[in-house]
Amino acid sequence: MIELSQLFKDIKQLPVLPILLLELMESFSQEGARVEDIAKKIGMDQSISAKVIRMANSAAYRRGNEVESIERAVIRLGFNQVRSIVVATSLSNVFPDTPGFDKNKFWKDTFTTASIAKALAKHANINEETAFTCAMMHNIGELLLQILKPEECSLIMMAIETGEPRLSAQRETFGFDYSQIGAELARRWNFSKVFYDAIEQQLDPLSYETPSKEAILIRLSVFASFAWAAGLPAKMIVARFPSTLTDYLNLNKEGLVDEFDEMIEAGQELGRLLAN
Repeated sequence: MIELSQLFKDIKQLPVLPILLLELMESFSQEGARVEDIAKKIGMDQSISAKVIRMANSAAYRRGNEVESIERAVIRLGFNQVRSIVVATSLSNVFPDTPGFDKNKFWKDTFTTASIAKALAKHANINEETAFTCAMMHNIGELLLQILKPEECSLIMMAIETGEPRLSAQRETFGFDYSQIGAELARRWNFSKVFYDAIEQQLDPLSYETPSKEAILIRLSVFASFAWAAGLPAKMIVARFPSTLTDYLNLNKEGLVDEFDEMIEAGQELGRLLAN
């Protein structure tokens, strides 16, 4: 068993978040943020700039002539979509590749979960971009474990393949699970309480005295993503959402079935964009 605090003491350097991500997250919470200011910040990062322009010219957003400037791309996409791209790109680039771990699949699954969370948030009157960011971060503890303890993670994967649930295998091996290490990482990155509460509570949000609504969205989104990957139709997935969770959020299910394919496509589009 490993103490969670000791695990972080053994880390010589935490994964470093790009300054662009931190500045943009701050600017999106400010009233009256100007397109010129946002575009200037994005323009300082060539990789993210290219992805923003590529998204603006994709089939989903292409309207009229092709845009070539960051400013025009931000106007076409809107602040919220641009923020989603920056968050997704930044977080997916922070963690190094680990031999034996399929990081591409990990992020594709995460993009799908985050896109679903963003769409569900609209039906629960929760800030969509906060929900998206929380869902983008919900599984970062898994990535950190893969980097720090690859041999133990390989043994855990063998246990999973024999039928043992991931949570019990992680808890038996480490004494904690991915949600706890992910929440601690969010704290050490100085993210606000809403983010680390969402990560920490995601496995059983209603067991907490003050449940995180974003954690509930993560739970519903992970459920929906797994069910969709298993081939269940949208109507059945929405019908099987746990009522205790949807009732707590006052989630309005009207229109969700019709929007489901759009949620999935948004996640896949983000995956295609960042894979290039």
